[in-house]
Amino acid sequence: MTEDKTKRKEPLRLSGWDFATWRSAVSDPTMRSTIMAVMVLEKAPNWKRLQERYERASRLLPVMRQKVVEGPVAIANPRLVIDPNFDLNLHLVRMRMPAGSTWGDVLAEARKQSLTDFDRNRPLWQVTVLEGLPGGKAAVLTKLHHALVDGQGALQIGAAIADLTPEGADLGPMPPVPEPEQLHSREFAETMVRDDANWLVDTARDMVQGAVPLAKELLTEPKETINSLLGMVASAARMLQAPFEPLSPIMVNRSYNYHFETFDLPFDDLRTAAKSQGYTVNDAFMAAVAFGMGRYHKLAGSPVDRLNANMPISLRKPGQVGQNAVSIAHFALPTAVADPAELMGRISKIVKKWRAEPALSLTNQIGEISRFVPGEMVSAAARASDVTASNVPGAPIPIYLAGARVESMYPLPPTIGAAVFVALLSYDGAAEIGLAIDDAAVPDPDVMKRCMKYGFERVIGKPLPSDDPLALTEEEKAPAKKAPVKKTAARRKAPTKKAPAS
Repeated sequence: MTEDKTKRKEPLRLSGWDFATWRSAVSDPTMRSTIMAVMVLEKAPNWKRLQERYERASRLLPVMRQKVVEGPVAIANPRLVIDPNFDLNLHLVRMRMPAGSTWGDVLAEARKQSLTDFDRNRPLWQVTVLEGLPGGKAAVLTKLHHALVDGQGALQIGAAIADLTPEGADLGPMPPVPEPEQLHSREFAETMVRDDANWLVDTARDMVQGAVPLAKELLTEPKETINSLLGMVASAARMLQAPFEPLSPIMVNRSYNYHFETFDLPFDDLRTAAKSQGYTVNDAFMAAVAFGMGRYHKLAGSPVDRLNANMPISLRKPGQVGQNAVSIAHFALPTAVADPAELMGRISKIVKKWRAEPALSLTNQIGEISRFVPGEMVSAAARASDVTASNVPGAPIPIYLAGARVESMYPLPPTIGAAVFVALLSYDGAAEIGLAIDDAAVPDPDVMKRCMKYGFERVIGKPLPSDDPLALTEEEKAPAKKAPVKKTAARRKAPTKKAPAS
């Protein structure tokens, strides 16, 4: 009996937005989209338990076993297929750090991995456990390709690995191994033709289905309907109208090298600073970024009133798993406002206006169209960003990884063309900040870090705590008390006999 190809499941197609991300990263190294995160653990995780959890997750979450297959022509959306050669040992590894390693050494390893491209013949993720850190601590580096997941999608993968207790829950029998998939050139071409035909049919159907109510609205409310249509067109134009040059007079160069910096602060301090003025945490976060960037330019002798900023806007719906669900707002970030409340107010108005854009619903369609835009133009628009800032909510309670408590969790984003990328991830009462700083745009990353810390201190009104996640507490520094040794008859020292009198 011949195989009924009409019933065969089609390989998953990269969405328009994901394809735009993939295409940009392939064509321009400065657009490389490698999401990194580093978790600090109280101790090394149980290796066998960790292997079991990642094996289980790879069977439940298709993205962990899928590889990207590119099409026969450059403008064809790539497909995701289950890798028939998937090997967990190539994605989950561990290494022991040299004695005396510091947090700077951990970030250096994260930087090296982030600047190293993926093997595109395999699933696009890697996890590295770094053992032997001060106090017996460990760090876990997670590396993902941005074309497959956004920040919140990455957290969903993490949720499949983590536990809420050191012991972990009984998850039952191991799920079956996903069936491997193959996609040959001829099959890809056939799939591409079917996709194009389906797209035409779906578009025509949507136009027909929308024509009747649209005609009715034009007859009953012609002015309002025409204004609505024109508003959607104008909104799409605003989303596409990105700047092509940075506003910073000093952060003008770009490279495909960048450094990571981190620090943190109590999340309640940031939330209180925002709510006390009637604004959101994101408003306070963006205000801190604005203060920090303004401070850096003042110290450099080139003060600025505004800078080009990019800010992701999440479009993720409840229950949506994996892939990207985000759009990008690009606007002029005010940097010369002295009062934190006034600055939060200005930023709040800008962000609210962007979140209300009607064309946000067309983000994926705009991504589909971007394949016909020269890659150089896409890269130029990305490099016009003086600063990109992203705020992602994480777990509000402690989590555990194979028996080890996660003490902190830092996002380490790629610059994706920007001079500086600032990312905030909330975790267990802390707002944890990761900075990616382009080497060519900012030759003094330590100064940028101090300026960004200054920005958050301006917003919360108090100094930030120590920023070394590997610093040991006094309790951890104290040597463990040894149990007293009981003296036995055999170990007691015999009394010294007096010499006889002469």
